[in-house]
Amino acid sequence: MLSGVCRVSGKRHHPQHLKCQLLADVAPFSFTEDEIVSMADSTTTIDDIEGELFKIERIREILVRRESELRYMMDDIQLCKEISRLKKELQKLIALPETEKSNEEKQKEEELVQQIHKLVETRDFLVDDVEFERLR
Repeated sequence: MLSGVCRVSGKRHHPQHLKCQLLADVAPFSFTEDEIVSMADSTTTIDDIEGELFKIERIREILVRRESELRYMMDDIQLCKEISRLKKELQKLIALPETEKSNEEKQKEEELVQQIHKLVETRDFLVDDVEFERLR
C-alpha cells in the first residue's frame, strides 16, 4: 500500500486510493506508440484483419442459414411421420364396413381426418416458410 503523496499526481492520497496506486504502478512503464507490441504478427495489416473478419461473418451467416434449413427439415420429417401414422390408423377404421362401426370408431375416424388436415396445413405453412427463406 502506498501512503502519503502520490508519485504521479503529487497530491496527497489515502493509502487505499486505488487510482493513485494504479497510476503509480504504471508510471514507470510509459510507452510510445511504436513500442507497443500488437498481438498480430508484424506482416498483418488492418485490411488483412478486416478481410478475415468479413470472411468469418460470411461463414457465420451461411452456418446460421444452414442451421435454419436443417431445423425446417427436421420439422418436416416429424410432421410427415405423424401424418403417415395417423393415415395408417385411419385406413384401419375405413377398412371396417360402415354398418359394423361403433359410434366411437366413427368419432375416432372424424378426429383422425381433422388431425391429418391440421398437420397438412401446418406442413404447408412450413413449406411456404422454407421457400420464403430460400428466396431471401
